[in-house]
Amino acid sequence: MFFRAFSALCLAQTLSAQAVPARDLLQFPLGAVLEPAAFAAEPGAGLWNPAAGMLAPGDRWRFGVAALTPTADQGVDGRLISAAWRRRNGVTVNGSIARFAIGNIIRTESDPTAVGDVTYNSLLISIGASRDVIPNVTVGVSARWREGRADREVRDAVAADLGFVIHDLPWRNARVAVSSFLWRPGREIDDRPAVLAAVDARVAGTVGREFRAGYSHNGVTRGAQEDGPFASLRLDLLEARAAFLRTTSAGHAVSRIRSGLALHFTRYVVGLAREEGASGLGPLYQFTLSTTIR
Repeated sequence: MFFRAFSALCLAQTLSAQAVPARDLLQFPLGAVLEPAAFAAEPGAGLWNPAAGMLAPGDRWRFGVAALTPTADQGVDGRLISAAWRRRNGVTVNGSIARFAIGNIIRTESDPTAVGDVTYNSLLISIGASRDVIPNVTVGVSARWREGRADREVRDAVAADLGFVIHDLPWRNARVAVSSFLWRPGREIDDRPAVLAAVDARVAGTVGREFRAGYSHNGVTRGAQEDGPFASLRLDLLEARAAFLRTTSAGHAVSRIRSGLALHFTRYVVGLAREEGASGLGPLYQFTLSTTIR
């Protein structure tokens, strides 16, 4: 996985450059491997883009969970739980808790002998709201609290984000989404907020049986820049997705493929996604489950 590879290449620089430790772990889109982070609603519920957590009219609740299953050589752990509630006035309120950690970082002193492990993890709690402001335009806001741990250093910070999704456009049912992520006004240089963006359109088919294609971007201030095309194919209950992404960071670049399947069954969506390993590491798998209550 790219951030594990980059951590091995420039760990000392990363630890010294982050106002709150472990910011780099949140460059990986937990809960959004199957779809671009700017569009992610299953099961992110607005974790990455607060506007993407908007529930459709008639839906009252949505609950979701996501978990990463790395291979033994990665030591990466990620967990996400989320919930969204649509009020009668049309506003959707959402919340999520996400935790990322990297294990197997060995502590050494004056010689290569291991004397323990180095703690490196990040906890992110978000709460937000979204609603349609005009037809086909959804706007969302989110407040976030983040705690980061790197060895014996523990710090936290509060951030606020704004996002929008323009959807169901008359040309090819196109969509456009843009959002900030972990924005702390006045602290952009230190805390490295991200800009998430994505655009896609229907290439063929109709609702429920369609092929869509688009392009996504995830750029962190003074950090990793991720870009690439993606596509999805939905045939009634089954949906297949794939993306080819190139990430650059600290003068290094990696390319990899994300792919996966999602099963839409009544009010449940079950997803299994895979990211190819980078720099000789094994692949990473993500399992997601969400349910909608009307």
